[in-house]
Amino acid sequence: MGVSKTIFGEIDSEPVYLYKITNKNQTSISIMSYAATWQNFEVVEDGKKHSLIEHFDNLEDYIKTPYQVGKTIGRVAGRIKDATFKINDASYQMEQNEGENFLHGGSHGLQYQNFSSRQISNKAVMFSHTVRGEDGFPGKLEVNVIYMLTDDDEVYVTYGANTDHDTLFNPTCHVYFDVDDENISQQQLQINSDKFLEVDDGKIPTGQYLPTEGPYDFKQFKTIGKGLDQLSLLDKHEYDDTFVVDGHAATIKSDKRFVDLYTDRNGMVIFTANPEDAQKAAKYDYSCLAMELQTLPDAIHHPGFGDIVLSKDKKVAYTNKYKYRKLD
Repeated sequence: MGVSKTIFGEIDSEPVYLYKITNKNQTSISIMSYAATWQNFEVVEDGKKHSLIEHFDNLEDYIKTPYQVGKTIGRVAGRIKDATFKINDASYQMEQNEGENFLHGGSHGLQYQNFSSRQISNKAVMFSHTVRGEDGFPGKLEVNVIYMLTDDDEVYVTYGANTDHDTLFNPTCHVYFDVDDENISQQQLQINSDKFLEVDDGKIPTGQYLPTEGPYDFKQFKTIGKGLDQLSLLDKHEYDDTFVVDGHAATIKSDKRFVDLYTDRNGMVIFTANPEDAQKAAKYDYSCLAMELQTLPDAIHHPGFGDIVLSKDKKVAYTNKYKYRKLD
């Protein structure tokens, strides 16, 4: 097991570092300082390497992609209705960067920042950044993101934060899975959820839950392609939906391997995409599936969705876990 560090590129005259953590099984994860991005998740089976997540091999593609591939999203992942919220009767107006709403932390969100970074053990790297009131959020927020790879082929991503003013914090890793060489539609998905969020035409939660039935029923393994076929009967052609989860949230698998996803929060967004080929994406020909673990979106407007308020001088930490398993 060990950690290597290289320069992946440069942004705003600063180096962007790429770390690679490798365990005793030759499983590895690569993460970079720009956006504290999970750049690759690679396993070795019978002497052959397999990447399990969508990734680019150059910094420029990460900078220009609108798909936020592998990036840390925050302060708040997802949408906030009308780009406004209240904490303790104080109102805050943020930029409206998606219609009248606010999406994924804004134009100066964590996904656009080059984090400071350091190796903290032979299996973990920490990325740190401080944001100071950008895009209308109150307070200075100090954020740490720790990536760790164990010898059990488990990836832990831990988000820690503290602030000098009551604010919001609900980050996620915008990682896209593609666990085999086969088309993503042939891969199977299981989501341990019996309800998902109803949203309006702007993809803002209404506050209501819907049962996971038909195309949204992944309680048993089902191919993503079958789900998309069921969606098409509703005149819908993509997944961009939030499931209510707890603990073991989901598993994605091929006929060769699994990845299990675990969370200490209550939401998982799935999103079908093709970040590398816009023409195929326009034809609903998807290459990967985003699986974003977070507190339910727009929670600040829905008390039952979870608490994303981080109080002054308090600390908080959230952990996502991803476990690779080879199918025997």
